[in-house]
Amino acid sequence: MRLPFGIEITRNGKEKASLPPARMRGDSVLRHLLPGWNYGRELATDQDFSSLLKAYRNWVYVCASKNATTVASIPIALFTAKESTKAFRESKTRPITKKREEFLRRNPGLAQLPQVRKAVEIEEVLEHPFLDLMRNVNRFMNAFSLWELTELHQELVGNAYWYIVEGGVMGQSIPVEIWPMMPSHVKVIPDREKFISGYLYQHGMVKKRLEEHEIIHFKFPSPASLYYGASPLSAITGMYNIGENMNTYENALFSNMGRLEGAFETDADLSDAEFERLKEEIKQGFQGAKNVGKSPLLERGVHYKQYGYAPREMAFLQGRKAVKEMICNAYGQSVGMYDKDATRANSETASYLFMRDTIRPRCLRIEQKLNEKLMPRYDGSLFVAFEDCVPEDREFALRERESNLKTGYSSINMERQGSNEETVEWGEVPILPFSMAPLGSATPPPPSSQGEGRPPTGEELVEFEDMVVAAVEKRMAERKP
Repeated sequence: MRLPFGIEITRNGKEKASLPPARMRGDSVLRHLLPGWNYGRELATDQDFSSLLKAYRNWVYVCASKNATTVASIPIALFTAKESTKAFRESKTRPITKKREEFLRRNPGLAQLPQVRKAVEIEEVLEHPFLDLMRNVNRFMNAFSLWELTELHQELVGNAYWYIVEGGVMGQSIPVEIWPMMPSHVKVIPDREKFISGYLYQHGMVKKRLEEHEIIHFKFPSPASLYYGASPLSAITGMYNIGENMNTYENALFSNMGRLEGAFETDADLSDAEFERLKEEIKQGFQGAKNVGKSPLLERGVHYKQYGYAPREMAFLQGRKAVKEMICNAYGQSVGMYDKDATRANSETASYLFMRDTIRPRCLRIEQKLNEKLMPRYDGSLFVAFEDCVPEDREFALRERESNLKTGYSSINMERQGSNEETVEWGEVPILPFSMAPLGSATPPPPSSQGEGRPPTGEELVEFEDMVVAAVEKRMAERKP
């Protein structure tokens, strides 16, 4: 008897697997990710990318541009993974510190790269065509502009596209220019076999099909689509529209009186001509932001009635704060980052959380995409990584450094190397207080003048210092495996 999914039940009750090979199963799944008519043509989406790009104003501008400029400000470096210490590289390289190498190997995206897993040694590459490309992205853009615009497209639309122009350099075809493309003009072309066969660029009457290898597609994850990303803005469009409606409402108020403070009333019956005359006089004398605060001169029988704030108007004022907070939170930022009354401790905490929880994941997403799509075009041993952008907890680091030195866990030079500083000649041996000694050992006592009636001589002090140094070196030798 055969059941669904290729499982056959034999008479003795044992299951007999009859599944096709893994590759065939994967291909069959790819053929049914979308309805059949979606393959081989541009894939439509229910997101209005053009409207999302136009929403780049007010608090969306503040939050999106802050994320984009922060990501663009973080240096990115090129590294080579050497399978042996004697491996030869044509490019100019330099060794990296142990702390930096540990940071790279702890990176979840880099740790999965084959070249990093096999690497015996990692060095930073100082001269390479990729670094030249980052300095001169194209004839009109530099690296900062590229990274800022790339991240900005992701913050607003959830998708960013690079068009890679390749050229021959020393007999090898490598990228020579990068052009960021408007995400509203690019659509994905799904494929039954390869998942994506290419991209369609369409702007007005211009249509051009681009192959999959010509485009690098950066995107934020979307639970609703495997082909397009979703931006933070797309998750709060309702709240954004509320904020825009508030602005429209307030602009209308300022165009009239700044706010409806009251009304002119009369008990007399007015003719059409009198009504139009009084309305025109009120409009010229009191409407408009420049006329707010003027004192009226009223005719007999006409009086002015003052209005107060309605409860719903008070809620309207509070709604602005809610819109601001919602937009900031969607972009991974705290409202306290923009509070002028925030203390230094609160500001530093907000900055630390912002770099750790918002900027760092964005950098990881970008560098993994580069290592997947761009770096293999140069050399299989190369990879890129952003510098550690999370600020160090200075107070904790200072306490840890002091503890390491006081307990003899590390020497002056070890701590200086950890801080990327040059070593000193006198910093190799740890400095320990005389009260600290391993069990079963004794530190020679200092020279004493008790019972002798004289202070120690210079020779005695020198001899004592030599004994202390010898004792410290003996302890360090015992600690080494």
